[in-house]
Amino acid sequence: MRLVLVLLAALLFVPALAHAQRGGPRNAKELIKQAERLYDQKKYLEAAEALEQANELKPDSRLVYNIARAYDQAGKAREAISHYEKYLTDGEDAQLRKRSRSAIDRLRLQQEKEAATEAATEAERKRLQQETEAAQRRVEAERESARRADEASQLQLKAANDDALASRKRMQVTSITLGGVALVGVGVGTVFGLKANGARSDFNAATDLDTKLAARDSTRSNALLADIGFGVGLVSAVAAVLLYPKEPVPQPGKARLTTAPRGAGAGLEVSF
Repeated sequence: MRLVLVLLAALLFVPALAHAQRGGPRNAKELIKQAERLYDQKKYLEAAEALEQANELKPDSRLVYNIARAYDQAGKAREAISHYEKYLTDGEDAQLRKRSRSAIDRLRLQQEKEAATEAATEAERKRLQQETEAAQRRVEAERESARRADEASQLQLKAANDDALASRKRMQVTSITLGGVALVGVGVGTVFGLKANGARSDFNAATDLDTKLAARDSTRSNALLADIGFGVGLVSAVAAVLLYPKEPVPQPGKARLTTAPRGAGAGLEVSF
């Protein structure tokens, strides 16, 4: 809608006022024309400012209405409502008063919608922020849980490694002990074997029955003890070889955490 500037033509050319305020009406007229040009160029804020200045020089309720219209077109609802309400107070033109009331109702409805939209936007922003913060807390909790699980896994791996080392040491001690028993058994078998050979020689050299019987018994007993010694030595040697650890000393494993699908929890994969 064009500004109702034509309503001010008579006002601007009143001779008495022109004489009382030299240049006043002329300046107001120029400001109004400038405002009209700015309004046609859709520079509504600049047009409103020019009309404000004109109204200061030459107050008129119709200028107030035009200021409201300019602010309305510029999207300044608060300023527009203020000037429309001022015109309802001071203006006399029934048509302009009707338009002012209609504009006030429209702008207030627009403000309510904008406020509702802004409130909904703010609520959505807060909701998204809360969801983001909750997701961050879940991530932190999962990280902490994963860290604790990793620490527990490392402790378990260390305990298992310590047990393996202790078991290896026990097997080594047992194998070495059996090796010693094998050597002793071979030594005993050798000693009694030599005694058995000596007793057999005595048996062959004996000329009387009693001596032969004594040599025979000595040969048998020494030969039995030799067999027992060699048997114990052989068994101990075989056991020592079988029990001695042949695998390298186990090294601590590294626990690697893997993320399971959402809702399935965290998976723990351990490599050695």
